Amino acid sequence: MFLTDEDKAEIKKQLGDLKNEFELILFSQKIGCTYCSQAEQLLKELNEVLPRMKLSIFNPVLDEEVAAKYQVGRDLPVIAINSAYNPRTMNVKFLGIPLAYEFTWLISLINMVGNDIYPLQQSTLKTLAEIDDMLEKNSSFLELLVFVTPTCPYCPVMSIISTAFALLSKNIKTICIEVSEFPEFAQKYSVIGVPKTVIRLVKGDQTVENFIEGATPENKFSERLHKFVSSNLLNSRN
Repeated sequence: MFLTDEDKAEIKKQLGDLKNEFELILFSQKIGCTYCSQAEQLLKELNEVLPRMKLSIFNPVLDEEVAAKYQVGRDLPVIAINSAYNPRTMNVKFLGIPLAYEFTWLISLINMVGNDIYPLQQSTLKTLAEIDDMLEKNSSFLELLVFVTPTCPYCPVMSIISTAFALLSKNIKTICIEVSEFPEFAQKYSVIGVPKTVIRLVKGDQTVENFIEGATPENKFSERLHKFVSSNLLNSRN
């Protein structure tokens, strides 16, 4: 059991009755996945607390079409979300099990999708809209890879902000990665400390990467993304 009675009461207090229905999706399999059973248990316990949440569990081998739709491969478990009230929910995924500090990310995700409550300032929303517009006009998208661990108290700052960015933007995708479960990602992206956010600007077959180490306030984060996108898209036209 992951959630105590006190935990469940606090979750209900934070989220209320929830405004919107939504579907929380887990990609999992019994064989060859160390944390899949735990992730399934955690989400089932959470589902008992939130009656407006539908929990769907898929095996990417057996449910190939659904896995392809959400671009889920061999790295499991993966948590995704779907809501008729927000067409951009497919922009968000979490690789691993969101325990300890990263459970805050999961509750924040539900609050954003279930209650339309996004932890962003108006100035950040303006900058975000400008970034999304630049990406749209240049047939590009931005992918944010946020590397976290459950024991890092600063990681939720970046995972939650990046998730909000993706949920409010057509052309921004966020993948949060619990790096201790996927050491191959740590090696590939040179992750030696968390949080680390890898920024990938993709235009056609071209990709430009940068990164931010540590926790960054939302306004500074959005400004850095704006500068990164505008300068690289401008250079690509020259």
